[in-house]
Formats: sequence, structure tokens, C-alpha cells
Amino acid sequence: MKSNRYKSLISLLFIILLPSCATVTKVDNLDSNYQAKDKDCEIQFFQDAKPEQKYEVIGKIESHIKKNFFFGGKVQLDDEAYKELRLKACSLGGDAVIIDDSIQTSVSEMSHVHVWATVIKYSI
Repeated sequence: MKSNRYKSLISLLFIILLPSCATVTKVDNLDSNYQAKDKDCEIQFFQDAKPEQKYEVIGKIESHIKKNFFFGGKVQLDDEAYKELRLKACSLGGDAVIIDDSIQTSVSEMSHVHVWATVIKYSI
């Protein structure tokens, strides 16, 4: 009897903790001629403006990140989302990311960031 209660309690805790954090990212690679960079490469971010120098678009990224307040804290655009965008932009060989649009919401104990971005490579 105790064993069944213990198993039920462990199962319940697993179900509660399972949805605490999640990231789903879709990457459209528009130009695969560029070699991937190190995953922690330097990437510039543009949110309210576009770069002044010439560039070409090499990819599009859509990312949805969610966190549970109790087990993961609150998700922020300039923290977790930028980290995810940097990782994907580096894998495409990009130099910068232009944030096209983003939505930050909180519902119940969950916080969400949904971001759409363009990965660019500077023209020489």
C-alpha cells in the first residue's frame, strides 16, 4: 500500500515538473552557403532599428519559450530568447539578428515569449 502511494506521489511530482520549461524553435535557412560559427559567437541584436550597413538575409527564426514561475522563473526576451536566437544565428553563420516581432505574456503560473527574427550576414 505504501509503495503505491509513493509511486503516485512521484508520478504527480513528475507531471507537475514536466511542463516547467520548454523551448520550441523553427529555423528557415534561406542561404546555406555560410559556414556555421561557434555556438557562443558574437551576434548583434537590432530590435527597434535595422543595421545601417549593407546585409543579406540568410535565415528566419521563430521561437517560443515558456517557463513555470515556480520552477524556472520568468522568461525574458533579452535573456532566454536572445540566447536561443544567438545559438541559431551562429549555427547559420550570421552576424546579426533583427527582431521582427515579439510577444511576452504571463498566464497563470506560466510566462511565455514568442519571437520572430531575421538572421543577417553583413555584405563586404
